[in-house]
Amino acid sequence: MRINLTDNNIGQRDSGTFLRKDVAGLFPIADKTVAQLCRENENLLIFPYSIESSDDRVGDSSVMSILNTSDPEKVRITTGNVMGFIGVDDLQIKIQSRFDVGRDDYLLHYMLQKVLSFNLFDLSHNNEQEDVFDFIMFMFPYFLKAALRQGIYREYQNIGHNDSNIKGTIDFGKHIAKNVPFIGNIAYITREYSYDNNLTELIRHTIEFMKTKKYGQSVLNVDRETIENVKSIVEHTPLYRKNDRNSIISKNLRVKSHPYYTGYRPLQTLCLQILRMDEVKYGESSDGICGILFDGAWLWEEYVNTILRKVGFVHPQNKLHKGGIYLFDDHTGIRYPDFYNNSLVLDAKYKRIGSYKNVSQVDNNDIHQIMAYMKRLHVDGGFIAPLENKQSKVPQVPLAESTDTISIFGIEINKTASSYVEFCEKMKEAEISFIESLSI
Repeated sequence: MRINLTDNNIGQRDSGTFLRKDVAGLFPIADKTVAQLCRENENLLIFPYSIESSDDRVGDSSVMSILNTSDPEKVRITTGNVMGFIGVDDLQIKIQSRFDVGRDDYLLHYMLQKVLSFNLFDLSHNNEQEDVFDFIMFMFPYFLKAALRQGIYREYQNIGHNDSNIKGTIDFGKHIAKNVPFIGNIAYITREYSYDNNLTELIRHTIEFMKTKKYGQSVLNVDRETIENVKSIVEHTPLYRKNDRNSIISKNLRVKSHPYYTGYRPLQTLCLQILRMDEVKYGESSDGICGILFDGAWLWEEYVNTILRKVGFVHPQNKLHKGGIYLFDDHTGIRYPDFYNNSLVLDAKYKRIGSYKNVSQVDNNDIHQIMAYMKRLHVDGGFIAPLENKQSKVPQVPLAESTDTISIFGIEINKTASSYVEFCEKMKEAEISFIESLSI
């Protein structure tokens, strides 16, 4: 059974209602936090992989909750601030952005394309399982880059030898089977660091598998860094054999946990999802739940960054301790605004504040936060939200007894596009209008 939902649908009373018996498989995961589900299910991937990278504490929220209705045979499924795909047994759940229209899910595709820097000119939604597969493949270059920036993964391997330069443990069984007595050769085993191991072989098998798929070859050639990374993996896996795929998958079912090669853990999970698509496309296996989820607030902020960085805005990175500002003279009270330049500080909000006519309608905590940034930087402030309808005028209000102003800016999400190509063109126009509005 396929279920289509939108994120954060708690206020949509007329949606998300199903027969209790049809969604019984979801009850064990309802109200569990994203962090808990990821710990319990290695086939479930959250993006960004490090849940702690999100300032919105998405790891503490649930993917979904199940509420009783006035009809005892029916329940209502409510969602949190995550989008993507999740499968439990024969239930297939697709959660798209609440700011999108219809079932094409163009907005999620578009934001991922911008944030992950891949080129996609066409989308077919005739087969939703292939749609999921496309999403998972598009993640591959991003995770591959993150992993290889830590170097090619290597680990100790037992290497068999048969020569006269013995320097390891004698392999008596192999020696007796292969060597004629007294000719000089000794069969022995050494334990050496090797780049050609189960994990790099898994990555190689994934690369070769993707080459046979519709978008796979394009994904592997998305940019020069990805091309070089693929070449490096191929060069370091000379023992690759196509027929070893099932064996390599089995050897990688336990996810690697390495204190240095941290970037390989999400890559390993992703490779397993890609290679096992025929088995676990939407969780059609007995291995618990699987899928890929995206933190909506994080994705919106990173998408906005692809626009603002081109016009000189700083985008501080909390987890990397870059770009922060201090509230006090003694360099304490460090804060990380979403975006700022020498005249404006902006806070990205994946909320429906774009429809507000008055800035005073914005949540008090958000107002207080932006005011602190404004005071510290001596600039105007504003919020950036998805727009369901084009603004006739940017809501703006001056602070009491001050010339500083707070505004609500937005990017209109197109609702009329009949194709993904047209949607992209309309979004580019909306982005230009957004940049122009910042100079009010």
